[in-house]
Amino acid sequence: MLKSNYLKYAATLAIICLAASGLLSVVFNLTQPKIIYQKMLEEQASLKEVLPQAANFEPVKEGEDIIYYNAKDAGGNIIGYAFKASKKGYSSDIVTMVGVDTDGVISHIKILSQNETPGLGTRISEVIQKETLWDIVLKKVKLGLPPAPWFQGQFDGKRAEALKGSVNVITGATVSSRAVIDSIENKAKEIMEKVKHGQ
Repeated sequence: MLKSNYLKYAATLAIICLAASGLLSVVFNLTQPKIIYQKMLEEQASLKEVLPQAANFEPVKEGEDIIYYNAKDAGGNIIGYAFKASKKGYSSDIVTMVGVDTDGVISHIKILSQNETPGLGTRISEVIQKETLWDIVLKKVKLGLPPAPWFQGQFDGKRAEALKGSVNVITGATVSSRAVIDSIENKAKEIMEKVKHGQ
């Protein structure tokens, strides 16, 4: 009798597990194309953010992997390059989209993903809002684009291949700051070398 109950419980548990895994598989297959499409839209938006003057972006691939993008104006002339840089920070990989002109000078950067320590490493994405609601109500400031993260703003106009010493690290978030700086500098050197040799 006891053995029969064990078998019944085991069979019930196996059926529940099979049903749950089957349901997860169906949900995954239904949502995967939407997730991929959403990521593609986010990537396109971030490309436009880091090189707003570009009319379109042409991926340069090695096999199936996109190494960087040629940023082109409306006439089809290359006006810069965009690429992703990634490096391990304090507690996560920090992925950054970077836009540079043809001389390797940074237009803008945007941190795409990070999972650093809240209040410390996350300050790499921190936005300082100086204006108050009263400033807007009293029309002391105009509504416009949201303020950019101050740490990321330091990169604008700097040579991507020589960032050390020209970008200030964040006190208390040195590892995260340096991960962003090093990843951009290293990747920029690699990309500009490929560009120079026509790869």
